[in-house]
Amino acid sequence: MPRNPSDKRERLTAAAIRLARTQGLDATTIAAIAAEAGVPSGSVYYYFKTKDDVAAGVAQGIADALAAQAAEHDAIGDAKAALTAFLESYLEESTTIVEFGTVLSTAARAGYSGPHEATLEWLAERFSDIGFAEAAASARAQHLLAGVEGGSAVASALGDATPLQREVAQLTRWVANASA
Repeated sequence: MPRNPSDKRERLTAAAIRLARTQGLDATTIAAIAAEAGVPSGSVYYYFKTKDDVAAGVAQGIADALAAQAAEHDAIGDAKAALTAFLESYLEESTTIVEFGTVLSTAARAGYSGPHEATLEWLAERFSDIGFAEAAASARAQHLLAGVEGGSAVASALGDATPLQREVAQLTRWVANASA
């Protein structure tokens, strides 16, 4: 039975994200994406005609993955628990983050801020659910994302997950004590 064409696009996008994350977008070639996805090189051109298409695909794939992760966190039902699950997801990825950075940093290197904006919006909505006014919820969202992404950047630069672990622990306490 032939595979669904959207499956091929998903496999190519996942391969492009892995490669962009591990070797950088500039070094991510069509041939490398094809090899990583296990498809002929010509198939890649059907979905990604240019390097800009690859970058857009990486950014959209990251945005889609983050949206799916947000939906999982929302299924928890409690805003503080969802925020804590968001923070814990960084710890679950700490080995990859130390070596290659975060998916958001990958999107930023590809020149896309959309995933950051969507993540900030989701975080602000959770702080609003706790009871914070719009401006305060937005400020808290920025603080949380800057803290965890900063901890990730330091962990990656030092090749040691400890700064990320400490920042997640601090932010988790901060979320637990949050009240409007």
